[in-house]
Formats: sequence, C-alpha cells, structure tokens
Amino acid sequence: MSDLRFSFPACVIAGKGEITPDDVGLMRHHMWPDGITSRYQASMALALHDCCTSHCPEWTDYLVEAIAEFVVWRDSADGDVTGETAGWLLEKVASAGAVRSPAGLEIILHVLDIACNVPGFLSAAALNQLRLALLPEPRGAYARGRLDSRGVTKADLAYLWRILRTAVDRGSVRLARAEQLILEQIDVVCEAEECHPGWRDVMLLTEIASRSDDIRATEWLLLDEDLPVSEHAAA
Repeated sequence: MSDLRFSFPACVIAGKGEITPDDVGLMRHHMWPDGITSRYQASMALALHDCCTSHCPEWTDYLVEAIAEFVVWRDSADGDVTGETAGWLLEKVASAGAVRSPAGLEIILHVLDIACNVPGFLSAAALNQLRLALLPEPRGAYARGRLDSRGVTKADLAYLWRILRTAVDRGSVRLARAEQLILEQIDVVCEAEECHPGWRDVMLLTEIASRSDDIRATEWLLLDEDLPVSEHAAA
C-alpha cells in the first residue's frame, strides 16, 4: 500500500488515528459520494482502517458493507465473485492465511452472505480462521475474539454454519475440496473431548460430501504455509 496517498479528509483522520461518526460523514461526502467504486478506493479505505487505532461502529459498519458490495457487485459481475477478485480481497485483509482484523473477517463473511457464487477457496479461507485459532500458538482476528478452548465450541459452530449454510441443499451435500481439507484439518488439531457435540455432525457431512458426486471441483489456495496447495482458482 506504499503507493497510496490519503487525500482530504482521510489524511487528517489518519493523523489523529481515530475515526468518529463525523469523520464517516465527511469521507462519504468528499471521497466516496457514489460508494466505493474501484480497487484503489477500497485499498485506501482498508489502509485507513489499519492505520487508525480507534474506530466508531458507524465506520466499521460502513467499511464492511461498502467493501463487500464492491467485491460482489462492482468488481465482479452479477453477484458471482471471480477467483481473481477473491484473491485480491484476501491479499488485502490477510497475512500468511490469517485475517488481521475483525472488520476484515466480517468483510469476507458478508461477501459470502450476499454473493450468488464464490470460489471455494474464499469460504475455505474463512473456515481456516478456526483452524488457526485452535493451533498451540493461535493466530488471526478470529482467534483473538473467541473463548480460550482447544475444542470446537457452540460459537465456533455458529461461525462454521454461517460459512457453510449453502452446503446442504435438498439432501445433497456440496463442499469444495478446499473446504473439506480445512474441516479435516480442524478435526486433527482440535481436542475431541472439548468439542461441542454438534462438531460430529459437521464431520459426518464432510464424510458424506467426500463420497458424493455433487462435490464441487476447485483449485486449492495457499491458505497457510503448512498446507499443500496450488494457485488461486479462476472463477
């Protein structure tokens, strides 16, 4: 992001390190009157968020909604997020597979909520945040916000089902290969005796999906340096 230059009023806001409701109104009026319409604008908004230590709820809500809308409806066509767009988003909000901020994670989740179709590696990247949280040395924004447990908790299951809500359709289980890989890795790293009983239901669906003809084929994404993968999938 070294090529980014904050214009008014972002330069003033970055200097004070705090985003207030009044700041949100100023930026929407002066910088993004038509919403976020380019990758440059999206990158600037994300960079401003990263460089400020205090964010009002109005800013976080706007950032999540505006970036997700840009990814789904402006940078992609008709709500179908391309592999190239999904890869760009992950590069902006994650480092070595770990999403850096709660806002960045919520952007990914909101994209999954509103998009018609997304590459399997984007939902796998969201699932991977739980795997990273269960490691002996947890990493990422999701890890910092969850209870200190080595098992899959009730809250973790709610998080997983938000991501996988479209995986079960009329009795058919549809999981991308990357999604299956991450779920299996979560099962390896978690402590079984500390897991909510609902975790076994998730793993049962994973086993069903592995035998199903409905499994969606996808390329693998480098979600973390210790997983074997190839390049981003094209949509």
